[in-house]
Amino acid sequence: MNVEKSKTAQVRARIALATAVALVALWIGHAFVPSILWAGVVTVAVEPLRRRIVTRWPGRHTLAASLITLAVLLIVVVPVVIAVSRAVVEAQSAALWLAQARANGVPLPAWVATLPIGSTEITAWWNTHLLTAAAASEQLGRIDTDTLLKQSQTLTHGVIRRVVVFAFTIVVLFFLIRDRDTVVQQLERGTKRAFGEAGIRLGRQISASVRGTVDGLVLLGLAQGIIMAVIYAIAGVPHPILIGLLSGLASIVPFGLVAVLLIAVALLVIKGSITAAIVVGVLGFLINFVIDHFLRPGLIGGTTRLPFVWVLIGIVGGVETIGLLGLFVGPAVMAALVLIWREWIADGDIGVPGDAT
Repeated sequence: MNVEKSKTAQVRARIALATAVALVALWIGHAFVPSILWAGVVTVAVEPLRRRIVTRWPGRHTLAASLITLAVLLIVVVPVVIAVSRAVVEAQSAALWLAQARANGVPLPAWVATLPIGSTEITAWWNTHLLTAAAASEQLGRIDTDTLLKQSQTLTHGVIRRVVVFAFTIVVLFFLIRDRDTVVQQLERGTKRAFGEAGIRLGRQISASVRGTVDGLVLLGLAQGIIMAVIYAIAGVPHPILIGLLSGLASIVPFGLVAVLLIAVALLVIKGSITAAIVVGVLGFLINFVIDHFLRPGLIGGTTRLPFVWVLIGIVGGVETIGLLGLFVGPAVMAALVLIWREWIADGDIGVPGDAT
């Protein structure tokens, strides 16, 4: 009896010790948790590609990890470099325009006269507040340069921090892809010991959810960005590649494309290309409607076995709670919750064809 009590006490002590060590480790490394989660998301998403490379070159796990990591690095870095370089040019142009506007005033754009309504009111306001150098200097002089400087410094610090996190993510990604099989085996063994077969099914469902979300958000967002960039270029939108890139990124977030599309339409209106603005607006909304209501629900919902309304809740709620990472974590959590509920109310194993839904 004393032996059994001693063993029980030892087990409880080991559990308490393991929990304490895990909490301390999480506290020490909490700043890098997003990097590890991002690396895990990308590892799950690129698994089909990794499997093809390993099949083509058996045993070359390091080569596969190197190629995929390099590809991810280029896919992320190249658009960022383009966006930053364009932003610097635009910032310089904006500063030059602001100085000239304060010195000479801002002439009334020709497209204002072509507006079907509001032309008289806009003209009167413009002539009063922006046309002359004195009026423009008074209006534009309200821009607080000190505040802009502080915001730019804050942005710089944020960029540096994200660069460090991204670098760590790339390092973790390489090792996760290289040792993927070993990591999965260890996770499945630990999960099975803790939760049984249900835990393994839950882990596989989360993995499938992440892969489906990546396909439905990232790949479709990339395609949408390319399509919109072509439309912008044909319509004459300034900087079509940059705005197309922003459209692709924004389309990952539900209804995010609308904001970029309105900017593109406004730029065309300012140029006086009213017809082109209408065409771009209509085409953009149609493309966004088809992708958001037909293609994306099919890709994500079909993989996660989750109604798209729950996918939408996971995406929007995840973004609001933990930022961009919530795009992938949110739907995975919702898929896990629905799987647990289905397994609770149904007989048999979740994930097997014919389950109750």
